[in-house]
Amino acid sequence: MVKEGVGSIVRIGRGNTRYITVPADVAKDDRFPFEDKEKVKVVIDVENRRLIVEKIE
Repeated sequence: MVKEGVGSIVRIGRGNTRYITVPADVAKDDRFPFEDKEKVKVVIDVENRRLIVEKIE
């Protein structure tokens, strides 16, 4: 079963960086693939209109 929830895009301050919030139900799932402060690769998939977040190997 896929765990899903509603997050949001957050802008803090006047910079151009955006942060993506991950709902607690998703983040605390055993299958959540990321650790706190882990660097990730972020890709814009224009064709499918989605944002992809991947582990950096």
